[in-house]
Amino acid sequence: MRFSPTDILVGRGVLLDIWSFLNKSYDPFTSHAITFKEIEECAKAQNVRFQYGDILIIRTGWVDAYLRKSKEERDKLGDVVGLNHEFVGVEQSQDMVNFLHDTYFSAVAGDQPGFEKWPPLPNLVLHSILLPLWGLPIGEMWDLEELSKVCREKGQYTFFFASTPANVPGGVGSISNAMAVF
Repeated sequence: MRFSPTDILVGRGVLLDIWSFLNKSYDPFTSHAITFKEIEECAKAQNVRFQYGDILIIRTGWVDAYLRKSKEERDKLGDVVGLNHEFVGVEQSQDMVNFLHDTYFSAVAGDQPGFEKWPPLPNLVLHSILLPLWGLPIGEMWDLEELSKVCREKGQYTFFFASTPANVPGGVGSISNAMAVF
């Protein structure tokens, strides 16, 4: 897939609501790793079968947990220095690399600050595989609360997805301008 800031990313979006599937059983502000097995089980429970070119979107519960914190608790998160943060994300494992590769996603995204758990393992950083080696766009910090609610109400976790990132020459990130249509 070729993707540049002037392109529009469109396709079938797939929301995996891991946060609800695992009954909110972990703290999104720790380096909890979402495993390949959990992703597979969640997809099965939501009656999702992946297709070539899907856009994988994972709700980890980070935004939900953040919004439930008091202003003081949220301010404290901003006091963490440098790269000392911890947050939930997909595991860094060969199983995850194989799954992401063999499923041929067009893009991946989540509601947490980084798609993979943080801090990453020193010998397997998914960002360094997904972005430069595969050219796979990564969406981060997406507010998936309303989308997860609609999916749950409809019993449908797939939808038409469109995203038009800002065209900023030399830029390395953008707001997603994402939209789901059922």
